[in-house]
Amino acid sequence: MVRHAVRTLLTTVATLWAIATGTFLLMENAPGGPASGDRRLEPLVEAGNLAHLGLADLVRAPCAGVVESVAAEGARLASGDEAARIQGPGTCRATLPRPGTAFLVLVRPGDEVRAGEVLLASRPSAFVRYWRSMVAIATLDLGVTYGSRGERTVREVLARSLPVSATVGLLALMVAALLGIPAGLLAAAREGSWTDRLLTAVSTAQVSVPVIVLGPFLLYLFAVRMPVFAPGGLERPSDLVLPSLALGLIVAGVMQRMTRAGAADFLRGATAFHLRARGIGPWRLAGVHALRHAAIPMLGYLPPLVAGLLSGSLVVERVFNLPGVSRHLVGAALNRDYPLVMGVVLTYSVILVTLTSLTTLLHPVLDPRLRARRLLGEQAASAARHGEWWP
Repeated sequence: MVRHAVRTLLTTVATLWAIATGTFLLMENAPGGPASGDRRLEPLVEAGNLAHLGLADLVRAPCAGVVESVAAEGARLASGDEAARIQGPGTCRATLPRPGTAFLVLVRPGDEVRAGEVLLASRPSAFVRYWRSMVAIATLDLGVTYGSRGERTVREVLARSLPVSATVGLLALMVAALLGIPAGLLAAAREGSWTDRLLTAVSTAQVSVPVIVLGPFLLYLFAVRMPVFAPGGLERPSDLVLPSLALGLIVAGVMQRMTRAGAADFLRGATAFHLRARGIGPWRLAGVHALRHAAIPMLGYLPPLVAGLLSGSLVVERVFNLPGVSRHLVGAALNRDYPLVMGVVLTYSVILVTLTSLTTLLHPVLDPRLRARRLLGEQAASAARHGEWWP
């Protein structure tokens, strides 16, 4: 079990590293990225943001004076080369700390500068940029958002919007579990009866109705016709009820169908027959043993479902006017707010990979066959290492 947990942890770390590397490659080459030449902020803020992301080095004026010369944009400079010359009480030179390419020049010859003022930004080597980006991505410290004109960081935006999406997602998951799992167990216990047919029809309707239809319908019914809830926004906790219902009712239909399929398969098997012969009642048989059997295939479905619910639903957040993550993601993608897009994508990836790893660890707990198979494999491997015969 310990070996399996260590292997899962190493796989999780490797997967997150691969996602972070892909994020770096997108940041380097995607249209609207830092290397595209598009300027989404004021030049000084842009230079500071790129330096914060690890994609640029800032060259500052070592003294106050008038700029006599400055490197042209696109010039390749070695470590220690002169990037700018300033004429003041004396002549001072601004040099590059490491080899790079000047790509964001903020001053021109004849401009007056203060000591410590940023003169230009240079792009270091790809390895340096990659290492710095890995450090920034590991802490989700991706600088400022372009949509706020540099006034808010990506971390601040996520800190405000992620709790809203996560709360709606958790409430929707609770609604889905409370409605879908008992209905699925009841349908499996009454397989072939009118109860089973009715519940199957209800679950089919739940899955078939899209959230873009169900959301406005709930809004019209409970906010317009019967003004029980507010028509939108997030001013009090009750404003989360309708969005959670809109998401939870649809997910409940999927959970009901999966629970029914797994539980019905178990109840038709030999194990259920022997448990009945031992005097296990039908409710305990369905609510304990069949539920445990039905939870095994559901574990594979839960990680992407929960990750999607926690990171928000675009339609629900638009319909109910919620300040969630998905709303920021779409706006950032349309405005090419690259740091914010990457922050949301990385957050979703971390949640998905973490939940997938947890379900991998939970599989042997719920399925004794996996534990037995892994134990036999370890015993066979141990026998092979010691040169023993294994039947």
